[in-house]
Amino acid sequence: MSDEPAEQPRGRRQTVSLARLFLDPNNYRIVDDPEYRPVTPADVFNPDVQRRTTRFVLGRSQEHVRDLIASIKENGWLDIDPILVERRDGGRFLVLEGNRRVATLTYLQSRYELDSIDLGRLDPALFSKVPVVLHEFADERQRMVMMGLHHITGKRRWPAVNRAMAMRRLQEHFDGDADAVCNALGISKREFNLSVRTLALVQAYKKSDYGDQFRSDQYHLFREILASPSMRDWLGWDHATCRVAKRSNLDRLFNWISSEVEDEAGEEDGDVGVPAESSPVITTVGHIRELAKIIDDPEAVKRLDETRSLQEATLSSSLLVKSEIDRAFGSCDTGIQKLSTRVGELTSEDLDRVEQLVGKLQGLALARKRPPFMSGGRLPWEPFNEFTQSQFSDVHVQRYRGLDGLALDGLKRINLIAGVNNAGKTSLLEAIYLLTRQNDEAGLLDVIRWRGRLEGEPDPLWLVEQIPPAIRIAGRFDEVNGNSASLDVQRVNEPGEDIEDQTTFLAKLAIESSYAGDAQSTDVALFSDRPRRTSFQGRHWLCRSALTSPFWVNRADALSESNKAALEAGTKAKVIDFIKEHLDARMTNIELADKFNRFLVSHQDFDRAPDLSSFGDGLRRIFEIGLLFAGVRGGVLLIDEFENAIHTELLVPFTRMVQELAVELNVQVFLTTHSKETLDAFIGNGYNTEDIAGYAIGRDAGSAGVQRFDGNKLLRLHKALDFDLRGIR
Repeated sequence: MSDEPAEQPRGRRQTVSLARLFLDPNNYRIVDDPEYRPVTPADVFNPDVQRRTTRFVLGRSQEHVRDLIASIKENGWLDIDPILVERRDGGRFLVLEGNRRVATLTYLQSRYELDSIDLGRLDPALFSKVPVVLHEFADERQRMVMMGLHHITGKRRWPAVNRAMAMRRLQEHFDGDADAVCNALGISKREFNLSVRTLALVQAYKKSDYGDQFRSDQYHLFREILASPSMRDWLGWDHATCRVAKRSNLDRLFNWISSEVEDEAGEEDGDVGVPAESSPVITTVGHIRELAKIIDDPEAVKRLDETRSLQEATLSSSLLVKSEIDRAFGSCDTGIQKLSTRVGELTSEDLDRVEQLVGKLQGLALARKRPPFMSGGRLPWEPFNEFTQSQFSDVHVQRYRGLDGLALDGLKRINLIAGVNNAGKTSLLEAIYLLTRQNDEAGLLDVIRWRGRLEGEPDPLWLVEQIPPAIRIAGRFDEVNGNSASLDVQRVNEPGEDIEDQTTFLAKLAIESSYAGDAQSTDVALFSDRPRRTSFQGRHWLCRSALTSPFWVNRADALSESNKAALEAGTKAKVIDFIKEHLDARMTNIELADKFNRFLVSHQDFDRAPDLSSFGDGLRRIFEIGLLFAGVRGGVLLIDEFENAIHTELLVPFTRMVQELAVELNVQVFLTTHSKETLDAFIGNGYNTEDIAGYAIGRDAGSAGVQRFDGNKLLRLHKALDFDLRGIR
């Protein structure tokens, strides 16, 4: 097929040399790059412009096309989505669709010709005959509509800010007719208006003193600001003009979402201060939603300016506290009125629950007569009760991953879980952890990240694939009549009417939980190109809990909080003394060093304290497990593969310390093990064997089953038969 047919009708397929394909330097995929500058038609084919455009598309070290390079090498050239081009003068073709693929081919050709790299299954003959589809558009508007259908509402969407810029440009081509743009692209009027208005707020930020800090992923912050009525009112936002009336408030908002550089005071001798940079206050969509709740409270806003801490401002907001208290009283009044109309139908169990509620209310009435349990403001999430008589007496995993109908009855303070590989031991720990977290979706997301051994926010598409389609867990907590706890999670794959941007919707989580009759719920909507959206009713855990495993790193903030709690409880010294006695006599202390939550070891053999990571896995694991007890005081600690990295000679003294800490801090422990030495150590260390229960988890025809043994029975069987709990099927 010739590169230059006599007639090239619109939409006709042909092949052209890669050297005659030129990237579009004004493509909306790259217009959000900080170095992008609009290119005039006369300069489109300028070699410098083409090199700069190639760099934009490929990214530094080809980071934007690594997946495409790997795919082309593995599969060769797959002519599935055509490269759309427009013929220009001199036999040159401007790429309309397929700029990533053309830039990638150009990169591979250059490396092949200069360095003879292996192209895998890519035939180098393609470089001289690239299949394309020739298009000729009547005008720029028609061209923009075509790109919009591909990248605004189609499958290969541009980043959100780029889509908004394309919508605004299309509006100009349609003589300002927003309805015509919506009809052409098939998007809702609300989505169009919100996108264009958000872009106007973004442009205002770019023109401010902080404009050089703008990043494309901040677009969703500005979108959330304009989606909030309280934020719009505070700014004095006018939809018609896309401007704010309260400029001082806009300046404050821009300051909160930006880094701020200030001069620190100099030394007393008059030295010039060193500039210090403070981090942004607002960095996520969730922060905007929290800010919206307190934005009408002048004292809270003033506190935010002073401390640059959203948490400090939220905790200081009398408006937020009063609103929560009023809602709580309203719920109580409504509930009492409903019960009053059904007095004659209340059963004896119902009346027992009434008495429990009366007791709780009496406790609140006495609150002014006793000092607070802890200093400082209210935590975002708290246990239902700070003080409990006990924790779980039974747990029933009705559905979670491979566990269907698995029940643990007669739970004790120390619960040993043994069994064959792939029996579901780790899944059982996860299920109990989720039950303690109730409707806090962060618990489920933590478990998924831990399973995937990821740090930070995972890719939304990957995350949705990992979420189980349904979870149902129940248990009895605190040994009080009626104190049953439950958790029900459903993954919904179809958007409801409450989802405004259905084009990027992936899935929704509906989390329902309850404890002692108190129902809570959380709805989480997940999107492909923006942070998840969460709304909830109720923010209480069953208790404080932690799940630790040798196969992932414990969260630094959790260890920092546990370190503080262990110092206050006096248990950190016990852990340090254990390490000095059994592992390293020349170590003197392990201290939290800095804002990065690193632990440094004071040691007689080192002039300068080394990082804890310099020491063996066994020492680190014993130290971290020991700290975590104080962090979950009154709650539940779940330990996966307890014996991992710990020498067998340490198991007897370490298991005894674990039991002592559990009693001292009122913690219930669930742990899995593959080690008979671990099981023998717990039942043979001479400490409160009656506090132990052992559970053998097995699989029969694909389903999990369990057998229970109390500690004293395990001890008798061990002495008589050298019994091994792991061997039970």
